Amino acid sequence: MNEPVSQYGRAAGFTLIEVLVTIFVTAVGLLTIAGLQAASKKVNYEASQRTTATVLAQDMVERMRANAQAKDSYLSSDATSAVAGSNCAAADAACSSTAMAAYDVYQWGQKLLGAQETDANGRATGGLVQPTGCIKHDAVNGIYRVIIAWRGIGAISAADGTRDSCGKGLGRYTDPKTGDADTLRRLIVVEFI
Repeated sequence: MNEPVSQYGRAAGFTLIEVLVTIFVTAVGLLTIAGLQAASKKVNYEASQRTTATVLAQDMVERMRANAQAKDSYLSSDATSAVAGSNCAAADAACSSTAMAAYDVYQWGQKLLGAQETDANGRATGGLVQPTGCIKHDAVNGIYRVIIAWRGIGAISAADGTRDSCGKGLGRYTDPKTGDADTLRRLIVVEFI
């Protein structure tokens, strides 16, 4: 006599192939999530650097507007290498507008480098990665430009950095993987009259 086989008798457990497929699909999913996390971290870091550069560029624009009679004294090819002059922030300081401009450029250069924020060992932790701060004047159009260049994480095409030459050729923005000059250079330009 033939006894009918119940539906539960046939599907008593998982086969090895089913378990391996499940492990493979789960592994692919976890690797994808890890890749997305890494990409997200990179994009967030780049955005943080761009936000910092924007705030610092606007800071210099406001300093120049506050000392409008000495705008041309602010011109600089690299504010991060400016030397300290008179301390115009001191209570007894009697600085001229030109001395104030030199002090502002020095202070701005220190902000770009992050010198105001240090860790327990005294190393700068704020600011931008390998910054260059330039201030230029287009006398023909009467436009002042505050330009900040800094080192990004990933390389960009050379055409992306053609808006201004600030920081070009300094060796700060060369991609160590390819040796291409200035492909890691990021740039922000703020123009005003």
